[in-house]
Amino acid sequence: MAEYRDKIYVIGDSALVTGFKLAGVDNFALTDSDADGERKLAEALNDSSLGIVIVSERVLETCDWRLRKKVDAAAKPVVVAIPDRRGPSGGETESLNALIKRALGFDISKKK
Repeated sequence: MAEYRDKIYVIGDSALVTGFKLAGVDNFALTDSDADGERKLAEALNDSSLGIVIVSERVLETCDWRLRKKVDAAAKPVVVAIPDRRGPSGGETESLNALIKRALGFDISKKK
């Protein structure tokens, strides 16, 4: 069985981080402000050991447009925005299938 070496990293409030800690994710950053979340996301994008960055939608939505552009252009790590304890933000989010297609370069759901 192949071993997955890239890390999963979670950025968000205590409820989001705790949920992923219970699922076995041990790389995380607690955020206490929008600026703190933006700084931690920028650092995560420059970490070559990360494969997936899970971030709360609210952190991603409050980021500077330049950082959002970098997130949209990045193939690795794949950034997945999920709702925090306040629920979905109502903003536009990319589907998981589209994220995988951007990261791998092909659509894994298409059968030949």
